[in-house]
This record gives sequence, structure tokens and C-alpha cells, in this order.
Amino acid sequence: MELRSEDASRPRQYRQPGGRWVEQGTIAKLSLLCMEDRFRNNSSRVALPPSIYSENVAPYLSFNGPVPDQLYVIGGRDSNQEPLNVVEMFDSWNGRWITCPPMLARRAGCAAAPLPSGCFFVCGGYDEQGIVRGVLDSCEVFDPVSQEWSDTGAALLRARWGHGCSVLGSSVIAVGGCALLAGSLIAEELMETLRSCEAYDSLTNQWRPAPSLNVARAGARVVTIAGGKLAAVGGCDDVFGRAEMLATVEILNQGSDHWDLLDTQLGVPRTTAAAVALDAERILVMGGAPSLSSAEVYHVQKRSPDHSSCHMEGLQIGDMAEGRMGCQAVAMRLPAPGRTFPTCTRQCVVVVGGENGDEDWSEDESTSSLARQFSTVLVFDAEEGAWRPTDAFPQLPTPRTAMALCVSPGTVAGYGW
Repeated sequence: MELRSEDASRPRQYRQPGGRWVEQGTIAKLSLLCMEDRFRNNSSRVALPPSIYSENVAPYLSFNGPVPDQLYVIGGRDSNQEPLNVVEMFDSWNGRWITCPPMLARRAGCAAAPLPSGCFFVCGGYDEQGIVRGVLDSCEVFDPVSQEWSDTGAALLRARWGHGCSVLGSSVIAVGGCALLAGSLIAEELMETLRSCEAYDSLTNQWRPAPSLNVARAGARVVTIAGGKLAAVGGCDDVFGRAEMLATVEILNQGSDHWDLLDTQLGVPRTTAAAVALDAERILVMGGAPSLSSAEVYHVQKRSPDHSSCHMEGLQIGDMAEGRMGCQAVAMRLPAPGRTFPTCTRQCVVVVGGENGDEDWSEDESTSSLARQFSTVLVFDAEEGAWRPTDAFPQLPTPRTAMALCVSPGTVAGYGW
């Protein structure tokens, strides 16, 4: 790589063959280091080969494309109960939110997952026509390089909302949710909660049936667990939440033709909670309807000789600052206390969005105005085992609930903006 002095008249970031420099002055500083090593006079510093700067240091200081592990918040429902096409990305290099191009369709109750290509896709949900007439089977993909959305052309086998979605092996699995009864007229009483699941193959751009759940569930949280497992956590077996909420957990092993309904249940029945796998054995579950603030750790174990599927240990997790439902969570690395972005070295759980109040599926529409969407983002420090202060993470620009989250490569400030 050729290192040249900078012209002060150039803009703050600089286009190079390998990408765009992160900070003003980078090229000049690397050039000075090379010159010092080449013409050093009585320098106490050990000289480094120029290749160290060009091949090891310089690539780290420039962006060659989208940066991994950026957090996207996709769609959802605003304080007016209207579905959104708004997409916002948290730039973990600069520590700030960026507004991305809007989706092609407004989607609340949708689900999202990353693709091997570096893109991510969003499936299902409902649009401005509502949870009955507006149920969607369409899917769209976001390309972080071109900053464009495109319709996949591959519709879900069953239009659905309130489903979960996560990666298992080379496929993305859409799990449960709500839909119109097959072949029915459009009417609220003809909605059903689904046991059905389906798998998306991004190479063939096709959906195919996947093993069905043991229990119909909507509002469940679906997380990938290391070792080739998918967990469906909680949910509700009734479209509009009038039935008892679920405390059960099901596991789908990669390559299996059935879900295992585990013996041990959640300590508290939860639907539209936030859930994330901490590791291969533990799932952290937080909040859920009706506006719960409690959190718990669910422990998953391999089957023992007596066929016991799992157990739950009594680890104590502090409550969230406020009860919230319709929230989502992801695991991602953030700066340790006292450090700043982009030095993301601490494993954390980030809880985004949700609302505190009566749900939109309540039969009493007069109470819907009591719901308050959250802009605060909560952070649980998994290494410290404690919640950080509520102002530790920048607020979400668009308060919302019933949205999707996805961790995927993103174009951060300093490249392509």
C-alpha cells in the first residue's frame, strides 16, 4: 500500500483502493512512522518493516465495506398504533443511530434474520390495513453495500404476523405466529394461532415446510443456541391474548424432524418478551405482557438418561428499569464501563423498544391510548451480571413496539456516507 502525505484541503475521510480512512490524519501518521523507521537517528524504538504498516495496521484503520455486527431495528408500530417502514441502525463504530432507507412495505409484527451474503431479510407482519386484512406473506432483503431494499419474490407459504425468526444451519426458520384460517373469509373470528413453521433457503430463494411446533404460539421469541439448536420461548396460544400465556419452551435440533417440548417451564408465563441466548446452555428472558419488568435465566441441558430435557437454576437477575412488552433483545459487544466506541469488548444484552400499557389486541379499544412506546435502550452487562444505567446507551430515534431486530453488517459513518 502506498502511503502519502495528506492535503489539508481534502475532506475528512479519504478514499483509498482498500476503503475509506476512519480518521483524518491516518495516512500522514503512518507515513511518518515509516519514515522514522527508515531514517531513524538514535531512536530507542525498534524499527518495524513497512509491510507491518501496510498489511496489518492500515487495513484495520480503513473500511473496505460494511462493518460486521451492527444493530438494525426494523419496522414495528408507533404510538399511533400505525405500522412503520422505518429502519434504524446503531453504528457501533461511532456509537450513534443512523436512519437507513425505509422498507418497501410497512410492517409490524414482522421478523428478520441475517443472510450468508451479508444482507438481511424481513418476512411477514401486517401493514396499515391491520392484523386481519393486512397480514403479509411478502419478504424483502436489505443490501448494506447498495443501501437498497428489494423484494425477494419468494412469499411465505402462509402469511403471518407475530412469528419468530432465526437461523438454524444454512436456513432461516419462521416459527408460529397468527394467520387467517386457510380458505376463510376475512374476519377476526377466523384468525388462528399457528403451529406451522417454514424454512427459507437463500441460495434457492425458496420457502419449504419445516417441522411444526407441539403448541401453537404467537408472540414467542425464537433464538439460535450454539450447537445447532433453535428455541421457541413462551408466547400465547390465542390470537388476541385472551387465553393463558405460555411458559413452555420447545427446542428444534438441526436436522431433526420434530420439536422437543421441554419438561421445565419458564418461571413466569411470557409473551412478546425479549429473549437471547447467553451461551449454549442459557437463555435470558426479560419482560413480556402484561408489561412485566422481571427477568430470568432459563437453562437448557442435553438429555440425561432419565430423558429430562432441561432444568432452571435459581440465578438472580435484577428487574428491568420499567416493565415492557413487545420488546426484543440481541447479544452484542459494547464498550466496557469507562470506555468508548468502537472499543467493543464487553459481552452485553441489548433490549430495544416495546411498550408499557394495554396491548393493541385488547377488545377495549379505548385503552389503546394508554400504551407508551419506549425509546430507551436497556443494557444488561453479561460479564458483570448487572443492568447498566438507563442512559448508558443512546436512545432509539423512533420509539416503537412489535418491531424486528437483526445484527448484521452495516455501512457505518466513515464509509459510504
